[in-house]
Amino acid sequence: MILRGLGARHGRKALSTPIARASLRNLTTSSPRPAQTLQEQTRRERREIQHAQFADKKLKAATKAVGSDVDVRYSPGLLLKDPPKPNEVTLEGLMAAQTHMGHHASLWNPANSRYIYGVRQGIHIISLETTAAHLRRAASVVEEVTYRGGLVLFVGTRKGQMDIVTSAAKAAKACHLFTKWTPGSITNRDIILRDRPIKIVDELDRPLAGFDRHVNESRPLVPDLVVCLNPLENYTMLYECGLQGIPTIGVIDTDADPSWVTYTIPANDDSLRSTAFIAGVLGQAGKAGQKRRLASAAGGDVTWKTPDDVSKFIRGMVARRGEILSSLIDKEIIGGLKEPSRTEEPAASLTADKELRAAQEAMEAELKAQVDQDAIAQDLLDEEDELINQLTADSVEMDAMAAMEQEILESFKKEKAKATDDNILSKVGVEKGVPETEQKKPGKDE
Repeated sequence: MILRGLGARHGRKALSTPIARASLRNLTTSSPRPAQTLQEQTRRERREIQHAQFADKKLKAATKAVGSDVDVRYSPGLLLKDPPKPNEVTLEGLMAAQTHMGHHASLWNPANSRYIYGVRQGIHIISLETTAAHLRRAASVVEEVTYRGGLVLFVGTRKGQMDIVTSAAKAAKACHLFTKWTPGSITNRDIILRDRPIKIVDELDRPLAGFDRHVNESRPLVPDLVVCLNPLENYTMLYECGLQGIPTIGVIDTDADPSWVTYTIPANDDSLRSTAFIAGVLGQAGKAGQKRRLASAAGGDVTWKTPDDVSKFIRGMVARRGEILSSLIDKEIIGGLKEPSRTEEPAASLTADKELRAAQEAMEAELKAQVDQDAIAQDLLDEEDELINQLTADSVEMDAMAAMEQEILESFKKEKAKATDDNILSKVGVEKGVPETEQKKPGKDE
């Protein structure tokens, strides 16, 4: 009975309590509330994008009058592909190329005080106006040197400067150096640069034939102007240029000595942008000078002078050609033609003169072709060398014979003088090798 009452009491209590919400969710048969469809979500994202675009347009309209418009953006790669011309140098371009950045104030050279604008955070700032003026002056020098047919050398031996100097030299039709300078390349060029090839060209840069012998015997060339992008590492080269009187252009930083070069360009020599900007401007200046020179040459105005050694070689070739022609005419190689006598008829003499002139012209043309090929000249020069060597050997032999004759003559004179002395002494009564004390003295009676 007790157990039955306990079970009934607990059963009524359980039935009277409310059912849990989780149980109703699990036991219900009705479907849940449907989620947002994909179309509604897309509409909502579009509305958000439209609101963002509207806000951006509103901000641009409000700040339209603030700031500046950038038409041409700066790109470091354009300094090699399309460098600026000397008349396009601006302070903005120099600043973008970092040419104004100097070294720490403790590393400066007092000789550069006239190039320094001020100090910022312990770093010297180079005056961009001074840099622009010196760069334009150097560009004018390069242009005039190339216009006069001079040889320009671009030197940059630091890491990363190879493309810079090669592109500048290619534009200016100049030479370049991006490896270590060999000491003595200028002062001792006959030994160090003896294997460097040389070619002879005309006023339009077309190669000329017939100068092989001169090219093989001529001295190596030296530059007429040197552009150095890092003077600190190339002091030996600048010193040799000073000894030979070759003008130089150098990028002078705040720690360099401006007295090392002839034309200074105060700028940052550690930045590749700075050196590329400066070398590009000078390369374009050289290109303009070459263009002017070729234009003047096409119009008949040659702006450069033929070197003295080439002029001397040409005069020698002309004189040698005349000697060959005269010798051939003297030997009657031109056909055995002789001058007609005065007793012959005028018509016959005129015909003979025409034949003689025609033969001479043909022979001159043939000789000119042979001399251009450097065949006859080479043979004659070889014969001259053999003759000179033979004469030298004969002269040496004759000198030796003359020396022997002189020795024989001197020995003969000595023997003759000795015999004469013996005869004199024998007549006087003095014997050779006998002291005077042992000689017989006359007595008192005598």
